[in-house]
Amino acid sequence: MLVESERILFRRLSTFVGGWTLEAAEVVGAGEDIEKSDVFDLLFRLADKSLIVASGADGDAGVRYAMLEPIRQYARGRLEVSKDAGAARRRHAAFCLALAEAAEPELQKAQQGAWLERLETEHGNLRGALSWAFESGEIELALRLAGAMAAFWYRRGDVHEGRRWLEAVLNTEGNAPSTASRAKVMAWAGWLARVQGDYERSEALGEEALALFRSLGDERGATDALYSVGMTALFWMNLEPASAVLEEAASQRASGDEVGLGRNFHALVSVADGQHDYERALALHEEGLRLARKTQDDYGILFLLFTGASACVGHDGDHQRARTPLREGLELSQPLQMSRLTVYQLHVAAALAGSLGQPRRAARLWGAAEASREALRVVLSPFQRHIYGPHIATARTQLSEEAWEAAFVEGQAMSLEEAVGYALSEKESFRPTETTAPGQRVPEDISLPALTRREEEVAVLVARGFTNHQIARDLSISEHTAATHVARNLKKLGFHSRVQVASLVIEQQPRPTPG
Repeated sequence: MLVESERILFRRLSTFVGGWTLEAAEVVGAGEDIEKSDVFDLLFRLADKSLIVASGADGDAGVRYAMLEPIRQYARGRLEVSKDAGAARRRHAAFCLALAEAAEPELQKAQQGAWLERLETEHGNLRGALSWAFESGEIELALRLAGAMAAFWYRRGDVHEGRRWLEAVLNTEGNAPSTASRAKVMAWAGWLARVQGDYERSEALGEEALALFRSLGDERGATDALYSVGMTALFWMNLEPASAVLEEAASQRASGDEVGLGRNFHALVSVADGQHDYERALALHEEGLRLARKTQDDYGILFLLFTGASACVGHDGDHQRARTPLREGLELSQPLQMSRLTVYQLHVAAALAGSLGQPRRAARLWGAAEASREALRVVLSPFQRHIYGPHIATARTQLSEEAWEAAFVEGQAMSLEEAVGYALSEKESFRPTETTAPGQRVPEDISLPALTRREEEVAVLVARGFTNHQIARDLSISEHTAATHVARNLKKLGFHSRVQVASLVIEQQPRPTPG
């Protein structure tokens, strides 16, 4: 039997999805009837009665607690019929908003990996808070939370989910039409639309955000929106408008925003590259890279290395100069967890190989880049195809169609990590870590390593032919998490293709007994 304070906290804790920390429990659980200092003791008593469980350490946040889902659903039902429901859900949403807004600037810094993991752990809570704000008519809260989470969705590769939320919040009836929060969500929705290749929608949202920021007198927001509009024009191959808009954004950032200015340079490098003005592109690259290194902006450094390498590939006779930024960029993108940019850099590596007269290497790298691009649902823009396409076309003429396709398929079988290793090795030959051909039976002497329960579930779905998107939907996880599980399975098993995982799962299934 629970005493009243235990019943109250039990109900309030049902607002959490996927667990919580002591700090979170104190924010949501404390109120007029429960002191913050009493929450830990009440948690202990609920755990002693098997209503909650301590699920182990959660990094710097300490112990993490959770309810079994049937128990949480019961507690949620009790909360919803109480007069406490609205206040508890509002405190939960406020906690999630504070977390997202604290994390947002950190996602641009050296410790971004830890913040990304923390937001991934709390993704269920963040979604729940956003749903409640959206459905309860708490529009400003929903706008702020969606705007703060946008950088997380972008960096994690959850672009489709992020854009759905952002567009849904923007389209809510009764939405306040003239807040900076709304302008920020517009700008991010436009940014993600561009990542998906929806340039028309991206341009419209960017222009609308720019107008709203300017009407509010928000110069920083207006400059960010202007930069986004310029990037959309660039990706859409509208180079002259892109140049004018990005130059304007750069001039506005020159008076104090050194980090933003450094990042602006990478876009201007791309414009000059697209216009075949390589001397200007390389000069802008050097100037921007100096500024990014001065401000210790790893994110800006990474983008400048990428665009600098791309420009160097196009510069006749400057192939050696391309290798240095390409190598540093590939090495930096791994700890920064920038898989999308890693894929773009593999396209640059393929173009470099093509320009160096290494057609098989170019085909393998292009195949690896295309496979990873499709897995991550990354769109190659008209601008990027304009930059890389000629080098790949030249490389294709140097091999028979059969030889090109064979090397391309070898590249497709590489994991992203293998492809990066191959790009960094600068060797033309490639030797996969596992020689079993896709579709062949896995040798009997290969045993299945101990996978986690979730990894086994993912392996079974891979065997059924599920894509990462379908796996994410079936297991109610993010697509990025699904891709991570698949990559982890491949690494543990020593395989290089999903077909091999499928073959092994089939082999592990018990065979029917004759008769």
